[in-house]
Amino acid sequence: MKKYREENDTELIRRIQKGDEKAFEEIIRRYSNRIINLATQIMGSQDEGWDIAQEVFISVWKNIKSFDISKNFYPWVRKITVNACYEELRRRKGHIESSLDDVEEGEPSIDVPDDAYSPEDIFDKIELKEAVEEALNSLPKHYRVTLWLRIIENLSYEEIAETLEINIGTVKSRINMARKMMQDKLKYYLEEKDESS
Repeated sequence: MKKYREENDTELIRRIQKGDEKAFEEIIRRYSNRIINLATQIMGSQDEGWDIAQEVFISVWKNIKSFDISKNFYPWVRKITVNACYEELRRRKGHIESSLDDVEEGEPSIDVPDDAYSPEDIFDKIELKEAVEEALNSLPKHYRVTLWLRIIENLSYEEIAETLEINIGTVKSRINMARKMMQDKLKYYLEEKDESS
């Protein structure tokens, strides 16, 4: 397995296209966390994120021979992930349940170093983290996904437009609206903190 870890994605994909399962295991190892995190964010729970990730990697295995080796792998698998999530959501007729109760260890979050803050500071950071996650999870799906791709995945407007198959103007509009909605949702929390200081 060590030799596979030293190979770049292109070399691994060539091997996978020839049926090399060990190379496929290495690709899964490299990309599973990103795929699970993206799917979790879209679907609203880590369990559903895991389920989608499994479907995505099955689809990758079945379709890898059609992958253009001259292109980057992650944008291709990211698009498969987004499409798989949307397909599942369409199948359910758009019903999503989002809750902070669904947040589990391993999901994207704000890291807080233990030794950098007093207990009160740590409590405030945890409250802020929960408030941000609650605000993000309460956004309508299309705003949440677009903002996630921009902030967490660090994609350009063009990459988001390509991934979601929408125009750049729509991407910019969604991001601006999502940010405004987040500010509105966090305004109460921030005002409450100012009053208690």
